[in-house]
Amino acid sequence: MTTRNHLTPAQIDHYRSGLASAEQAAQIEVHLKDCPQCQHALQFGQRLSTLLAPLPQLAARMPRRHSRAVRWPRVFAAGMATASLALAVFISVPHLMTTNATYPGGVGSQALSPQVADAVQNIEFYQWLSNHPQMLQQGLQNGNPA
Repeated sequence: MTTRNHLTPAQIDHYRSGLASAEQAAQIEVHLKDCPQCQHALQFGQRLSTLLAPLPQLAARMPRRHSRAVRWPRVFAAGMATASLALAVFISVPHLMTTNATYPGGVGSQALSPQVADAVQNIEFYQWLSNHPQMLQQGLQNGNPA
């Protein structure tokens, strides 16, 4: 019934609200006669209930705010902006994916040198070669220039 010889807050709330059975209420009343700490907890709950009692009436008197109606012009404008952005991406992606050997540098585009174009096209090979430097040394020893 008790925690460390004191009533739990749930037991006190059941007693205060009248939900405790007659047997439980009798046991709680016996404990409350001898325990000032539980008496204080019971009084605190009663004061709190008294102070909070007017809140539902106050809430009922507050003016209700109506939810804002959907503003269809704004929804339509947002939809059109999204659709135009998706269309721009859809149109520009194929142009970005072409293998054009030009370097976008500054004002105009300049053609890439053959060495740079070769490095770009064979980047996987050069990455593999950088991870296996012994293969490069063997190739140079065998007379194969890199």
